[in-house]
Amino acid sequence: CELNVFQSLAVERCMSVMQSGTQMIKLKRGTKGLVRLFYLDEHRARLRWRPSRKSEKAKILIDSIYKVTEGRQSEIFHRQAEGNFDPSCCFTIYHGNHMESLDLITSNPEEARTWITGLKYLMAGISDEDSLAKRQRTHDQYPL
Repeated sequence: CELNVFQSLAVERCMSVMQSGTQMIKLKRGTKGLVRLFYLDEHRARLRWRPSRKSEKAKILIDSIYKVTEGRQSEIFHRQAEGNFDPSCCFTIYHGNHMESLDLITSNPEEARTWITGLKYLMAGISDEDSLAKRQRTHDQYPL
C-alpha cells in the first residue's frame, strides 16, 4: 500500500511538471531539431507544443498515443547523422492511425523519465477520477 501512495505522488509530480511545460528538441526528418515548449493541457487530454505556425495541429490526443519508447529507437533517430544525443534523454511517441512518430530530446535524463512515466500513466487511462468517471458515463451511454 505504501508503494501506491509513493507511486501516485510520483505520478502527480510528473503531471505537474508536464503541465508546466518542458523545453525539448523535436527532431524532424532531414532538418535540424527544433526547440519547442511541450506541455500537457489542463484536462490532461492533449500534449501540445509551441511555438507552432499551425497551432491547431500542434497537439497529440493522449487517446491517440499507441506507445512511448525510450532511447533512440525510431527511424528518425537512426537517420540523424549527428546522433550524439544521450539515449537516456531521448524518447519517441508513436501516435495516430498511421503510427506517426514524435521524436523528442530533453536536456537531462530526469526530464525524459518524467515524460515517459507520465505519458505511460495517462495511456493506462487512470489519469484522474474525472476522466475515469466521464469514460464510465460514456460507456454507460454507449455500451459495447
